[in-house]
Amino acid sequence: MRFTVRLYLFWVSVFLIFFLAVLGVVYLFWGVLFNFWQVSLVFFLVGVIPPALISAYFFRRLDYMETEHLAPPSFSGQKKGRFTFRARGSCPFDEVMQRIDRQWIISYSNRKNKVLKFRTDARMMSWGLGGYLSMLEDDSVEVIIYPIHPRSKREALMVTQLLHAMTSVLGN
Repeated sequence: MRFTVRLYLFWVSVFLIFFLAVLGVVYLFWGVLFNFWQVSLVFFLVGVIPPALISAYFFRRLDYMETEHLAPPSFSGQKKGRFTFRARGSCPFDEVMQRIDRQWIISYSNRKNKVLKFRTDARMMSWGLGGYLSMLEDDSVEVIIYPIHPRSKREALMVTQLLHAMTSVLGN
């Protein structure tokens, strides 16, 4: 199941739990009985549509992480870096992939074309970051980091920090 769908279902379930808790409290304290169809309509308007709109707004950036598109992303707010990677073994891309996997969540990899897509964890207050890594023929690594929420100042700072963290992860 795609990350976007899982995220949407997560938010709908959070709204459902909150909605059921409010209904339970209202019933216990005031004894108000609810019509099933009215409650369903209110939940649909308040608990299903807003997460759908939010997911649709971020869909392109979230879905890019799991697609098979090998072209680098062209999102606003992204930063690029190029690093020289000195492999310890005979398979440098596998070594890069292992190092990235220790720190972040790999959402797509293509060993043949030496392309890797990864992301940070999405939390309640932050949508996280997406990353694109491509290993070039001269064992240099091109990294592009982009925020999921393009207008967030916090995530713009996190993009810069993650690009600096790549320096230590890739062993420069």
